[in-house]
Amino acid sequence: MSQEQETGMSLKSKELMPTGAEQRSMSNMAFLMLWIGIAVQLVTFIAGAQLYPALSPAEILLTCLIGNFVVAILLTLMGDIGIRYGIPYAVYIRACFGYLGTHIPAAIRAIPAVFWFGFQTWMGAFALNTIMKVLTGYSNLTLLIIVFGALQIINTAMGMDAISKFEWLASPSLLIIGVAMQIMVMNAHHLTLGSIFSMHGKGGISIGFAIAVQMGTYITMALNAPDFTRFLKVSPNNLGGSWWQANKGSFFGHSIGLVASMLLFTLIGLTSGIATGNWNPVEVIVQTVGQNSPLLLLVCLAFIILAQWSTNISANLLPPAYIIINFFPRKINLVTASIIAGVIGLLIQPWNYSDQIPTILVIITALLGPIAGIMFCDYYLLRKRQLNVEELYKAGGQYRYWKNINPAALLAYLPAFLLGFFFPDYGFINSFVVSIVVYYPAMKYWIVKIYPQPEISEPPLTSEKITKEEGIEYEN
Repeated sequence: MSQEQETGMSLKSKELMPTGAEQRSMSNMAFLMLWIGIAVQLVTFIAGAQLYPALSPAEILLTCLIGNFVVAILLTLMGDIGIRYGIPYAVYIRACFGYLGTHIPAAIRAIPAVFWFGFQTWMGAFALNTIMKVLTGYSNLTLLIIVFGALQIINTAMGMDAISKFEWLASPSLLIIGVAMQIMVMNAHHLTLGSIFSMHGKGGISIGFAIAVQMGTYITMALNAPDFTRFLKVSPNNLGGSWWQANKGSFFGHSIGLVASMLLFTLIGLTSGIATGNWNPVEVIVQTVGQNSPLLLLVCLAFIILAQWSTNISANLLPPAYIIINFFPRKINLVTASIIAGVIGLLIQPWNYSDQIPTILVIITALLGPIAGIMFCDYYLLRKRQLNVEELYKAGGQYRYWKNINPAALLAYLPAFLLGFFFPDYGFINSFVVSIVVYYPAMKYWIVKIYPQPEISEPPLTSEKITKEEGIEYEN
């Protein structure tokens, strides 16, 4: 009887196996375009609008810069797992939480993704509905939510290559129209950058809280960065060199694609909030453009639809699809998993909570911050970037821990989450640090003594040796 039959666990599927050289086809420029497409979405716009007037425009942009640069660094750090080993987040997290315990952080990661999928599908459908009213006078928001959601699910089910091609089309268009929107809103409401940045905040929200809000948008992606970096072209020479050699392309894609896009759309959001007092971008556009220029109105609304589509397929459907596959590797493929994730996102109707976006983002930060800390500690501080990949797919292997759950990870997660939840100012930093402080000694001086982890207790292997031992092929 095989180990999988004995344990009742299945750990392998086509989508979860390490990527080979033929699958690593994404260039650094394509990766940058992917991240611009991911980052341009209306949650950023809404958060920028809702943080004003508690904070001044300058303070809002400062928190955006700080929060998203920290996220970009985390994305690059965690993305090394995908570059080095070609495995997705749902597989790597088995090393931290155990073969069954992995479903806990996986589910926690999937919930915000499907929530944002539903929310942003509603925003895109809202724009479609407005276009339909302008052109025909007819309105059916519910039908358009279903149709728009279905189109995105189909695009995601086609895989990473189709997603990457769509982002090449969407990203430049989004940036150009975004800049045009900023100019249009400023002109229509007689605002200048000088007048915007001379405004003061009224208080009520701290800088630390706002940083947590800004991080909440894409801290989800920091966990599953390997889902994307595993498709990057990589040279064995870079893998055998320094960390920077292996990850510099990933870093530039994350930092430029994410930070620059987030700054631009936070600026557009807060400008719209100042000008109209409204956080809903569709209503802002209709209010600004009006019925006098139907063509311009249609272009702006089409931009909103494109922005939601480009973000949803890569950031809010693909990651939970991998997670769902990990629950049932032999029974579910990418197509089925994408459908399940998309349907759940629509059924929970997240648009009912649209007035509480900053609060939701802070809760997401508290939920995911400890997992990021545990991953960082496990991969960098304990294993020194060395993984026994074969054991990740072997039921009953070295990551079985106690009943296939790692007590050290659960012990580290709970206090870190509670700290981030009840003390949201700089909540991510606090929960990140606390999870490391608890996880490191629990693993090194307790768990490893009972369940040996050679990567932790023995001298690290070279990159070349790891590559050969795991049988992973990389493209020159």
